[in-house]
This record gives sequence, C-alpha cells and structure tokens, in this order.
Amino acid sequence: MRELARLFRRFLRHRWTLLAGFACIPLASLGDIWITTIIRDALNRLRDGSNADFLVGMFWILLGVSLLRGTFRFFQRWWLVCVSRWVEVRLKQDLFDKLVSLPTSFHVRNKSGDLVSRLTSDVENVRMFLGPGLMYVAGALVMVPASLAYLLWIDWSIALWMVVPLLCMGAGMWWMSPRLEKHSLAVQETISEIGQRAQESFAGTRVVKGYAREEQQAARFEESSKKNLAHQIELARARGITHAITYTSKDLTLLPILLVGGLAMIDRALPAGDLFMFIDLTAKVFWPIIALGWMAGVYPRSVVSARRVCELLDTVPEIREPAQPLPLAEVEGRFELRDVTFTYPSASTPAVAGIDITIPANTVLGVVGPTGSGKSTLLNLLARIFDAQGELRLDGVDIRRLPLATLRGALGYVPQDSFLFSDTWRNNVAFGAERELTDEEIDDLARRACMTQEVARFPKGREQRIGERGVTLSGGQRQRTCIARALARDPRVLVLDDSLSAVDTETESELVRNLRSAGHGRTVIIAAHRLSTVRHADQIVVLDEGRIVQRGTHAELVARPGWYAETWKRQQTQEELAGL
Repeated sequence: MRELARLFRRFLRHRWTLLAGFACIPLASLGDIWITTIIRDALNRLRDGSNADFLVGMFWILLGVSLLRGTFRFFQRWWLVCVSRWVEVRLKQDLFDKLVSLPTSFHVRNKSGDLVSRLTSDVENVRMFLGPGLMYVAGALVMVPASLAYLLWIDWSIALWMVVPLLCMGAGMWWMSPRLEKHSLAVQETISEIGQRAQESFAGTRVVKGYAREEQQAARFEESSKKNLAHQIELARARGITHAITYTSKDLTLLPILLVGGLAMIDRALPAGDLFMFIDLTAKVFWPIIALGWMAGVYPRSVVSARRVCELLDTVPEIREPAQPLPLAEVEGRFELRDVTFTYPSASTPAVAGIDITIPANTVLGVVGPTGSGKSTLLNLLARIFDAQGELRLDGVDIRRLPLATLRGALGYVPQDSFLFSDTWRNNVAFGAERELTDEEIDDLARRACMTQEVARFPKGREQRIGERGVTLSGGQRQRTCIARALARDPRVLVLDDSLSAVDTETESELVRNLRSAGHGRTVIIAAHRLSTVRHADQIVVLDEGRIVQRGTHAELVARPGWYAETWKRQQTQEELAGL
C-alpha cells in the first residue's frame, strides 16, 4: 500500500472537493436506509388495517427523500470522479515530463511499449482504485454497518445468521488476493510486450516489407497475444471465482431471512414490514459488498500499477541540471575537449578515450573514421546526451555547469537516424524554431536543404503529411528535412552526424556549398563517412577505436600516409568508376 498511499497524496491536493464528495456518501447511504424505513412503516400500518389516507403524505415524503438522495449521489460521483480525473491528467503529465527529462541511456534500456503502458493503463488502474474504488469502499463502510445495526435492533437472531455468509465472503477474498495480484502483473507485462511488438513493426514497416517478413512479425505478435490471452484467462478465472463467492454469499443471506423470518411472520412475531426491511436492506448492503468484490479484483492490479508508476517517478536522471548553473549571456561556439573519455554502461572498453580537441568559434570541424570508431559518441557528448570523464568546455565554461537549455539551445543537431514526426513537412522543419516561421522562411530552408523540388512535387506542398517517422520520404529526403529543421533554429553550433550519407554525390556537393554558406558566423561540426563532405573543413580529426589517430586539414591528411589518404584514394576511384 506504500505506493498507493503516496499517489493518494495527489488526491489530497484537492482536499476540499474530495471532502465534499466523501461527505455526500453517508448522506446518500442514510437516504437509502430512510427510504426502506418509510416503506417498512407503510407496510406495517397497512397490515394493521389502519386508514390508508396516510399514503398520500408518505408519497410526497418518499419523493422528497428520493430526490435528496439522488442529489447526494450525483455530487458524490461528480466531485470524487472529477478529482480522480484531475489527478489522472496531472500524473500523466508528470510521467511524460519525467520521460522527456530522462537521458537517452534510460530509453535505450527500456522498451517504449512498456513506458507507454505505464503512462496509460497503469495510471488508469491507479485512478480507478483511488477514485471510484475508494468511493465504493466509503459507501460500504457506511451502508453495511448502519444497515446491520438497524437489522440487529429489529431481530438480532436473523441478523446474526446473515453475518455468516459475509464472513465466508471475506475469507474467500483474502484467499484469492495473491492469485489476483500475480496474474494482474503478468497481464500488465504482456500488454507492454504487445505494444512494443506493434510499435516496432509499424515503425519499421519498410524493413519488414523489404525483407518480406510480414508473416514472421505476425507470428511474433500472435505469440505475444497468446501469452497475454493465457494470463487474461487466468485472471478472469480468479476474478470469476471472486465474483462467484460474492454473489453466492449474497444469495445465502436470503436463507435465514426466508426460513427464520418467514416462520416468525407466520407466528406474527415479525411484522411484514420488518421482513421487507430485511430483504431490501440485504440487497442494498450487498451492492456495496459486491463493489468491494470488484475492488478486490482491482486492488492487485492497482498495487502493481502504482509500483510501476512510482518506479518511473523515482528514476533519477543520470544527467541533471547543475546545482549552481553558470549562464552564458551569448554563446560564441568555442569547444575545448581535454582528455575526454566515455564508456557505455554495457561495454568493457571506452567508446572514445583521451580526446583532445580545440574547436574555435565560427570554424568547421570534420570528424571521420571507420565504422564504430566513436564519431557519433563524440558528437553526443557535446550536447551532454551522455556525460563523459575529462574536461569539455563551451566558451571556456564546463558544460556540466551550464543549464541544459543553454547548452542544447545553442546546438542544431541532425542525428544519424533522421527522426521525423508524424506531421506536416512544414511543422517538422519548424519544430526547432523558437518562433513562427513565414512561408518565405520555410521556402528558404527548403532551398538550403536542397528540398525545393521535392516539396513542390508533394500533393499539398509544405503542408504534406509525411507519415510516422517520415515513412513516406526517402532516406535522403529525411536527412535533408532534418538539416532544414536544424537550420530553422539558427543555432550557434551546427552538429551533423553523418547526415549526408543517403544523398547522391551531386546533391551532396550542393548541400555542402549551402552548409558552408550557412556556416558563416557559426561553428559547424560534421561527422561523415564520405570524405568529400569534410574536405573543406578548417580541421579534420580521424578516429580509430575511440582515439584520435590523425588530425589536420584535408590537404595535410591526403599528403600523409594513413587511413585518411587511403580512404580518400579509394572513394575517388569509386566515384570515377560510377561516372563511367
């Protein structure tokens, strides 16, 4: 209950609305008992053969009590359910904010389907228990004792016999609770797995179709669905047993009423109105008890969900805002790296090690090297996507002392995977801008990213929706759209992580010219496999196994023996052969 109690404190932020809702519960419950009492008195008076003129007045009394009880029922549900919805919205927002703030390493370790499940179904389970669920519990805690006390006052022998099925039901609930919790957890986990399977298949639809693996993916999804089905059936069986115990207990309470109460009525020891009261209050008592049975089924799921939600809320970001940040009035774009080393948590050797580079402001740095040499890792360190050992300074200030908004706001980052949102082309480009962009500015960004002709061919032009992750665009179009997005924020530092690999050489040449023009007045850092992309850089570093093995300008590196000169010669030969 620790996690549930912690989340319930969120409900207490609306304590006055919550208090008003809970205050309506006993009033509505006592209204139920009052209505039964009115009918009981009417039946007893009619049985005694007294004048029936009192029925007119009793009708109006009954109508007034019913309207009053209905009003309390309405506000009880309105206030308590509204509070639960307010808490749900705020909790989802807090979870989303937490997920956005967590570093890339967290998202690498956790499946996105599981995170979505925590954000949706887990929050809903908690809301149902702490909102409507506690409302049912509070109603039962008023209705059951009050009704039993009244029935004990009328005839204690019949009332005591009624308690026996209630005790049997409580024992059955206690016996089934561990099984419900076990299968609830399994259901939540398999739902997360199903979501992950579906998300990966839809996001990677090009790969699935390109390898003709539709049937394989369908089989994997079916396998996950069968696991979920098996756990759902076990959960349904456990809940079915719980419901059977509850309803059987309800039916068993009628036995002492009919046997003992019926015989007493025949002997005229029990008035007909009192027998009616036993029957009616039994039905009214068991609706809250049935709700408690429903709560017994919801409770294990809510405990599991609360644990998963709190686990996410308690996750401490590995990369945090500095305790005493040093703001920069204006970012120039000068980077200094001294003995920078970084090792991924799952790796035994550093991805980059002993990196020493000075990148003056308003210059271009090229980062090249064989696959897996650490180029992308090095670029990620500049924006504190990961935290490294050693010194990494921007304009002379350790980037760990800078506010993340200042550091990352100064960078226009084009990642290697060219991620795009399921939105219009225009909105994807404008995503990085701090203000609304005009049509002319969007067109200029398309020109600089060499996308003018493609955008013109879109059926809806700039307003063309490009599908999830940009699925309707080619690899080169996605890369160029991401470049336009980075340029839209007019960054002081432009970071391109192998973002020209999917374009042809002619387009690459034009893009490089545009980027050189766009690079005036800003620092540009380019990681590339094709050396023609970085040949005009002010300095070039060659990485191999995470270390700098060569550095210099293009002319200097071509003149020296080593990886750069050999790769340049090979790529030039390939381009010449391709042009034949």
